[in-house]
Amino acid sequence: MQDNERHLAQLEELRALLQEQHAAAVAELGAVTSESGDQLRLAAHAAEIEAAIERMDRGLYGTCRRCGAFIPLAVLFRAPQEQRCPGCAEQSSTMEMAV
Repeated sequence: MQDNERHLAQLEELRALLQEQHAAAVAELGAVTSESGDQLRLAAHAAEIEAAIERMDRGLYGTCRRCGAFIPLAVLFRAPQEQRCPGCAEQSSTMEMAV
């Protein structure tokens, strides 16, 4: 029971972090006046955060979209919008570097 309560508290902490980051990204996006790479980067970041919140609402948050493994809490607290486990993220970056 204690583990469940701790897990729920961590999820709520992550939800608050996601909502805070989303609000900051939207505010920063609104402050960008010229169409540039910054605007595209900020819009993509805001979309990643929105997707993470939606995954949380559906009960899928914290699992890798590629392999289904759990994403470590340390990774989620560092990058709460992350949707890949460290192994899949590493594979993806290795493949991107090869291209």
